[in-house]
Amino acid sequence: MATFTQVQGTRTRILDLGTMASGYYGVSPAVDLGPNIPFDVTLEVEADPNGTPTGNKQLVLFAKLSLDNVNFGSGPESGTDTTNETDLLWIGTLPCNDTNMHRKMFSLQGLPVARYLKLVVRNDMGVPLASGGIYRTDITGTSA
Repeated sequence: MATFTQVQGTRTRILDLGTMASGYYGVSPAVDLGPNIPFDVTLEVEADPNGTPTGNKQLVLFAKLSLDNVNFGSGPESGTDTTNETDLLWIGTLPCNDTNMHRKMFSLQGLPVARYLKLVVRNDMGVPLASGGIYRTDITGTSA
């Protein structure tokens, strides 16, 4: 029987959320997953609220995919207009119920497979961030 082994790549920061204001979107630069697309990509999102969160108390993570690094899916990348948010591919939500640093892992598995992506995040915490960021690591594998 063959043995399949998963390998986790290096943790790399792909987006600095800085002091993102409440209600705003931010977007990462385009990420090239390479011609040999990994089996999965694990994302780590961290957020440190600047004050006590109110309202929805969350950061929301989305993706925009592209087959050619030119034509990405539609949806907001900046500003506060949520009209076309439903065009984005939802990845997950990071609850932020207090003033502590919050971290959560997400997977791209289950999304359509594409070589290029942009990550879009919306600060829905009711307060700005004191700091935050998004990290990625690729999950590859071998069979023996």
